[in-house]
Amino acid sequence: MSSALSLISSCSSPRSAARGGFATVSTAIDQTEALRELRSDHEILRREVLATRRRAEDLDRQLADAANTASPFVLFCHHKYELIHHQLESTRTEIAECLNALQERLDNSRELEACRLRNHDLQLRYNEAVSEFQDRISTLEAQLAAASSFGVIVPPDTARRLADLESQLARSHSDLQVARDRRSSLASELRESAASQQAAQAEVDRLEATIERETRRFRTLRESYERRLKVADNTITARSVELVRLRDRVLTLSQDLQQGSQRIRTATSQRDQARIERNATPWRFTEVTDLRAERDQAQERLSNFASLLPSTLGHKRTRSEPDSPAPPARVSKAARSTPGPFSTSALSEGPASRSSIEVLSAVAADQKAEEPVSPPLFAGLPDPPPRSTRSTTQD
Repeated sequence: MSSALSLISSCSSPRSAARGGFATVSTAIDQTEALRELRSDHEILRREVLATRRRAEDLDRQLADAANTASPFVLFCHHKYELIHHQLESTRTEIAECLNALQERLDNSRELEACRLRNHDLQLRYNEAVSEFQDRISTLEAQLAAASSFGVIVPPDTARRLADLESQLARSHSDLQVARDRRSSLASELRESAASQQAAQAEVDRLEATIERETRRFRTLRESYERRLKVADNTITARSVELVRLRDRVLTLSQDLQQGSQRIRTATSQRDQARIERNATPWRFTEVTDLRAERDQAQERLSNFASLLPSTLGHKRTRSEPDSPAPPARVSKAARSTPGPFSTSALSEGPASRSSIEVLSAVAADQKAEEPVSPPLFAGLPDPPPRSTRSTTQD
């Protein structure tokens, strides 16, 4: 019974070895498919990394071009701003000078007005003095005429007084002439100051219009410069954000690429190991095939023994009935000397004391003892035979 179980276990071990070989082949196929998918993913990731790098390089180039393009414009705007600022400062200086001159002219006009009023007062006082002197002169002339007609002697005090009055009258005439000359000069100066004031006012109006025009132009240029600078800043910010995003994406793709490369190396090592196992699998298949053939031969022999056993036992039973029973030692000796498929242990006890199953088990055990014992699969496999030996064995 134990020999039959060992035969069954020896027959089942090649089956488990075959199943293990099939599992190894299927695992190698799955790993090959996974390796192919990993290679395709690696190629896709590599293309994406290259495209992302090209995009980053294009953005860097565009950013550099934008900076190079914006720099001359910024320098031009700064130069124009400096020129306009210088013109504005010079215009403000001229306006200040004109305002100072105008203030001086206004001060002069006030002085002229004061001089005119003072001249008017002097003229009134002069006219009053002249009229008073003329009245006194006429009175004195009348008195002198009356006195001369009556032969009255004029006292010396009166003559001296008349001389003083005449000298005062001459001085008054000279003062009047000086005042008239001064009034005419002041009038001419007043006319000149009015003309210069009008010219200064026209110059001030022109300068104010120029300042207003330059201020509007400066405001327009500043707004345009600020608007373009804001657009350039927004563009630079957007390109910088996109560049940072693309750099992060390139870093992520590089990490994915490294992980894919690691997985590919792992899958490659597993594939190589599976290939080595697959190369060793055909020798195992040949062993399994040989073991299956031996098992089939053993089963055929057992079936032949089972078919021949009842007839053999019948013949021996008919032969042994008329004869006297022989001693067991002689029968065993005859059984040992008789060659055949039956062993000594199978016939020593006699057919009456054993069943057919026990006889078959004993015959199978004897057959197994006669055949060369094949080494088990899992007790350490020998080196596989060369390729030529394998091909000869398969043929």
